[in-house]
Amino acid sequence: MDFVIIYIIIAVFLSILTRRIFFLVFAVLSIFILIALALNLYFCYMTAGLLLSKRRKGRFIRVEEEREDTQLFGENIVFKVAVYEVDGTEYRSVFPAEGLFDIFFYRSKKMCTLWLNKKHGKVFDVYNVMSCIAWPVFSAAFCAGLVYVLTVVYRLGL
Repeated sequence: MDFVIIYIIIAVFLSILTRRIFFLVFAVLSIFILIALALNLYFCYMTAGLLLSKRRKGRFIRVEEEREDTQLFGENIVFKVAVYEVDGTEYRSVFPAEGLFDIFFYRSKKMCTLWLNKKHGKVFDVYNVMSCIAWPVFSAAFCAGLVYVLTVVYRLGL
């Protein structure tokens, strides 16, 4: 976080000294690009885990709370995760459960296709697979759009 603040302060000084807003726009957009690329790297890692998993049939059991030992802003992280049963064993989903549309996403007593990663003891459901496919595409388009905005601002001489 300190890096971001120092980065923005340097950009403000450069903008004041050169009387160009390009440095400020570059600083802000490059931070967004770095965040998007970091998330893209994470989802590519998760996609690799998906490719190493095996397809199985299972059923949704419940949504339960999971606590992380890591502290964020002085409090433990608590999130809900979907639990599935595959071959008589319970496995948790890789990503946190959807909270807003959980009525539509998670239906018990219905067999569904899951991708089991035994190494980590987790499963990918259909919504996790869609996230692993959609996010890198979205992230690449987002980064390309931001680079386009940067080139337009540079060519305008702002």
